[in-house]
Amino acid sequence: MQKRLKKILSNSPLLKVTSLNSVSIVIKMITGFIVTKLSAKFLGPQGIALIGNLRDFQTLITNLASGGLEKAIIKYSAEYRKNEKDLSTFYSTITYSTLLLLVIFSGLSLFFAEEINNYIFQKRDFTYLIQILAIVLPLHVFNAFLTNLLKGFAEFKKVIRIEVASHFLNLGLFLLLFYLFDLEGALLNLILLPVTVLLYALYQARDFLGQFFNFKKLDFSTILLGNLGQYALMALISSICFPFAYLGIRNLIIEQLSESDAGYWDAMNRLANYYMLFILSLLNLYILPKLASAEGANEFRAIVFDFYKKIIPLFTLGLVFVYLLREIVIKIVFSEEFIPATQLFFWQLSGDFFRVLALVLAYQFHAKKMVIHFIVTDVILALALYLFSLLFLPIMSLEGIVFAHFLAYFIYFLLVLFIFRKIIFTKTTHFDGV
Repeated sequence: MQKRLKKILSNSPLLKVTSLNSVSIVIKMITGFIVTKLSAKFLGPQGIALIGNLRDFQTLITNLASGGLEKAIIKYSAEYRKNEKDLSTFYSTITYSTLLLLVIFSGLSLFFAEEINNYIFQKRDFTYLIQILAIVLPLHVFNAFLTNLLKGFAEFKKVIRIEVASHFLNLGLFLLLFYLFDLEGALLNLILLPVTVLLYALYQARDFLGQFFNFKKLDFSTILLGNLGQYALMALISSICFPFAYLGIRNLIIEQLSESDAGYWDAMNRLANYYMLFILSLLNLYILPKLASAEGANEFRAIVFDFYKKIIPLFTLGLVFVYLLREIVIKIVFSEEFIPATQLFFWQLSGDFFRVLALVLAYQFHAKKMVIHFIVTDVILALALYLFSLLFLPIMSLEGIVFAHFLAYFIYFLLVLFIFRKIIFTKTTHFDGV
């Protein structure tokens, strides 16, 4: 049995990456659970809120400083990894453009550190934390760059090692800094964690650093910069549409039901984020580089069907287990106070099933730079989530929100499937007509 399992894994790169990725996700969930429990116990709701505010700002400023180019780096690294000249041009263009963004946003964070502090921490004075973040921001961006570079080069084992190391570093650094500085240590952990992870990422990427820093001349491509700008636009659309949609939905729940009901919905979303970790990381780690390097419709179709045949059955089985064990899950992750959230599981899980079916197709928008398709489908999805919530909340109460989630992602799947209908349902070998 053991030999058979090893043979199956060795013959299927997708399943091999999936098994390794699963280990990383389990470790992330365990370490993250410990950090969350300790934060909740010793810092209370206010401390959790402050950590959340800093995390959101850190994510925002890092995305802005990196230009939102995570998927672009994966795509072009995958495409150019066998072409030294094009790869050098890409390295040069991304480096100089990112340096400009870093100067802008690091400078703004330093200059407006006090105002940012007042917005994030209100009455508390943690201005120095914002200043530290502004100073180490280039290291945050470089850490993300190296990881995405390795994904593009299909160095999956190295990426997973970095991710596993980051989970343990998060727990260890949190315990140390929290013991020394209490709340401020927990906040400092968020800022310093990417810096510590970078040290290990540099070791894992050591074979590629010589290529990256081998700039004999300024090989800057305005054409490539324009292409990268389209990826930045795609990232910007997502970062605006969905936060606004979810904020609007949350306000609807509070206004028409209560803050407690909004809390149950948030709890359901947090649980969904846990099991979606597996799929999203797999899509970023394995599927996107494969789609980026795919030549013709046949390869694209093969990648999609391979994912559907090997991953979707496992994901579906996982959703069934989550649904059957929903009360136990709620009690373990939260408390008995959140038991009303169990009524939300069916439609949430059903919606996430169609979400995953759609995502493996929609990642082609990133892989092949289908900017208009990406923007239109994302805007439609965000509007559908909000408008269906507005429609079904008065009819079905809180359950109407997750029914809206299901309906929105079902329509999103049909829309994306319609876009790729000629490739999926015919034997065409080209992307013409998409």
